[in-house]
Amino acid sequence: MSPPQALVGLERVSNRIRLGFARLLYEGFFDVMMSDRSWQEAVIDSLAPRADDRILDFGTGSGSMAIMLALRFPSTTFVALDPDPSSVAKAVRDITRRHIENVQVLAETTGDRFSFGAGSFDKAVSVLTFHDRSPDEKYRLANELRRILRRGGTLHVADYDKPTNSNEHRILKFTERISGPAAATPHLNGSWTDFLVKAGFVGIRRQSSQSVGIGRISVIRARKL
Repeated sequence: MSPPQALVGLERVSNRIRLGFARLLYEGFFDVMMSDRSWQEAVIDSLAPRADDRILDFGTGSGSMAIMLALRFPSTTFVALDPDPSSVAKAVRDITRRHIENVQVLAETTGDRFSFGAGSFDKAVSVLTFHDRSPDEKYRLANELRRILRRGGTLHVADYDKPTNSNEHRILKFTERISGPAAATPHLNGSWTDFLVKAGFVGIRRQSSQSVGIGRISVIRARKL
């Protein structure tokens, strides 16, 4: 016998509430990670901004990485993108308040293709943006990051990587609940860098790998031929 329609509706509402709470918690993890400077120096060392570089920061959120980079490297030009207009608005307010002139933050809402021509940037950095995307989305993002880089340009990605102990499984198991196994599995087994290969990057290597308690963050460097 089928359950009463009212019970089915109540279960659906309950599931939506649980998922909404889980997403809020998940976003909280992102904010905590972005305030943790212990692993971010490895990103900066890999990126090694130069005075004449034009660098894209994709998935900047409220701009913490872009702002930190712009302040430390005032002669480098940074462009930061994020699909969330509210996060971008917060970043713009912070940049304006602090009178930072070498970084621009934009809301990128054009889907799989950025609003820049091919070869527009010397380098690109992307932090914690791959692990919650489906395999197709990982590939499309890698492909688009390659398109906007000049020949010889480099991509620097920091994201959750293959755990080495049970504690480091936690954030990716949570990702599995939010975004599905297809998104999380390549990070759980460390094969997610294959999407960079598929997109045409070469010279792909792990520059560093560091435990952050609930996960392990690796910094990957790749080059466009």
